[in-house]
Amino acid sequence: MLSNFDLVSRTLYKKKVGQFQKKKLPKELLNSVFSSKQVQRKFPIQAALHIVLDGALVGILMTVAIMSSIALHSQYLWTKSFTKLETTRDLNRRILESTSILESYLLKNQKLSRYLVPTKAEDLIYVDRPKPEETKKLFDMTFKSRLLERISSIPIKSGY
Repeated sequence: MLSNFDLVSRTLYKKKVGQFQKKKLPKELLNSVFSSKQVQRKFPIQAALHIVLDGALVGILMTVAIMSSIALHSQYLWTKSFTKLETTRDLNRRILESTSILESYLLKNQKLSRYLVPTKAEDLIYVDRPKPEETKKLFDMTFKSRLLERISSIPIKSGY
């Protein structure tokens, strides 16, 4: 016997030809195979072991992901620092080369080489370092004398 609902549903909605229909498994089969409560009741130690292992596996996967990201980030920072170090070494080498070129140019073009005499270690005279108080007095005296020389060397305009 067909109810009114069955008649209405069959007449209002036509079946679409060519589409796949979902097949549902019987509830008894789903409950018997995939029921975790039944497995826990039958094998409580095995179910607890599965729960512990699942948690451990999730923890290990998270640890691997975190450690991989830390390793990749530290490798990126190390690469960045190493390139800066290489750049610094290259700049230092260039500075040394340019300094040596400038020194050789100055020595070739200066007439100081006539006044320079080759010496030995025995010919050197070592002088004690001056005390800070004496250097300050000497600096003050030279500063005052230079200031007085400048003032006295300024030409004076005569007349109005």
